[in-house]
Amino acid sequence: PALVRGPIRTFLEKVGKLLELRAKQQVPVDQGRLQSSITNEVSRFEVRVGSPVKYAASVEFGMPPHWPPLATLQPWARRHGFPAGRAGAFLVARAIAQRGTRAQPYLGPALETSQGRIQLLLDEMGREIERGWASHG
Repeated sequence: PALVRGPIRTFLEKVGKLLELRAKQQVPVDQGRLQSSITNEVSRFEVRVGSPVKYAASVEFGMPPHWPPLATLQPWARRHGFPAGRAGAFLVARAIAQRGTRAQPYLGPALETSQGRIQLLLDEMGREIERGWASHG
């Protein structure tokens, strides 16, 4: 276990940084809150990349039709040229109630575009373990 723990940890840290960077490059940006919230976390045998903001999954996967709260839409509607106040928010909310929101994937594509680099990192990890094994044998 000691021979593989270090190389596995290094591999996971590099994959986490790679996926975090690629997700930040792929995510749609309005004010940058979602983009800046994307992080990676390495645990014993896994790496997690994502965001704690409430709407992160809604951006990645879209949302079915629903009626969103007008107050949360007012700043977005104003920034995107809709009439000020509740009138602009109502127009956006009505469209969401009719059509939902479209998916704008950023995590899935980050993983897909990183497959080649991840394979290289995996090969590098294997060589590191092999070197450690040879020096102990």
